Amino acid sequence: MTQLCKHFSSDVLIIGSGIAGLTAAISARQSGVSVILVSKGAGTYAISSGCIDLLGYVANKNGTEAVEAPLSALPLLPKDHPYSLLGKDAVLQAISFFSDILERQKAPYTAGKTEEGAPKNTLLPTILGTVKPSYLIPKTHDSTPLFNGKKILVAGVSGLRDMSPKLCRDGLRRQAGLGDKEMDTVLLPAPLNGLHRSLSTLDLARFVDTKEGETWLETSLGRLAPLYDCVLLPPILGTKNGGEPAERLEKRLGTRLLELLSIPPGVGGIRLHKALMQEARDLGIRFLENVDISAAVLSGSTATCVTTQGTSPERLLASSFILATGGILGGGLTSYPDRIEEKIFRLPVDAPSGLSRTNAHIFDQHPVQSVGVRVDAHLRPAEKDTCLLNNVFLAGRILGGYDHGHEKSGHGVAITTGYMAGIFAARHAKESHGV
Repeated sequence: MTQLCKHFSSDVLIIGSGIAGLTAAISARQSGVSVILVSKGAGTYAISSGCIDLLGYVANKNGTEAVEAPLSALPLLPKDHPYSLLGKDAVLQAISFFSDILERQKAPYTAGKTEEGAPKNTLLPTILGTVKPSYLIPKTHDSTPLFNGKKILVAGVSGLRDMSPKLCRDGLRRQAGLGDKEMDTVLLPAPLNGLHRSLSTLDLARFVDTKEGETWLETSLGRLAPLYDCVLLPPILGTKNGGEPAERLEKRLGTRLLELLSIPPGVGGIRLHKALMQEARDLGIRFLENVDISAAVLSGSTATCVTTQGTSPERLLASSFILATGGILGGGLTSYPDRIEEKIFRLPVDAPSGLSRTNAHIFDQHPVQSVGVRVDAHLRPAEKDTCLLNNVFLAGRILGGYDHGHEKSGHGVAITTGYMAGIFAARHAKESHGV
């Protein structure tokens, strides 16, 4: 007996709900077309700090160089890098577009400025006492009070094993510009008892969302905080956007509070996800969740629909498709011992034969990090300068040509390619309708 299929149709269909996918959905919808976003999971927000790395490092003949002003460093990137394919103006437009979303959702981000007034990276402290460059950051991660202050308090929480205040302090003392600071440490009392496991930053952030939790943090810091110019904390200042708990606590404590970058769970990423999801809902974007796409149906160089797995399969039709399923970690690419594949559209993956998965130097650049699908200047899959599918556009980590981890460019590429993919896909959909 033939199994019946349900049908869903839209102008633009997006596969993947990470930062690239949601940015693409919002961009396409704002371009005036109908949008459906299909997701199997929830992206990588839960392992993200929520800060937007645009470009932190570039490779040169002497190794790797730190970047102060990322926009000025874009010409140093290879010609097949996503930023190079789209151009500086596209990067600027995408960052402005994304900043506007966060402003509307009352979760504003800021970028640092050079002495000449150009946007620059900000060095953000981590729970390990290291620093890393990032571009767009929420107020609770703004490290200006740390670098400008003289007396710093590093505060951990009893039972939160992910952070040692003394380890963090000792590491920060070795960083440029911080060695002359007077730094003390404190371990705040654990607020939640009876857990069957160690505390996480997400446990504490959810607790601080409550009146009881905010009172706990204020009481725990109340005697010490006024003695310091800045208090460093793990990311526990609530899961909501806007930094409201931080603003209230800073006013009552008489000092600045700064959240450190931490290991997962990514409290900042969860905040960012909430803001993007609310923007998408405000625009009327339709969501199909927990859907596993099995294959695409092609007619020559045009995709007509994608099909789903399950006991009740579905056909999802669209004029344009955006593939934002991530890389190997996100499931957009599948890695085998002898090859790497993209399984929905069967797109060729630019992965050298015999590619090694290991490296003797763990923090060096690695070829597998740059593996992905190559695209043309309109983000359509391409091979040897030939467009393979005229109505399929790619965004985010599934793209090849860049090493997001080594460059510290992951979220920046996701936003830029998501924004432009949304514009390209919407334009194609309108043209196919004769608009």
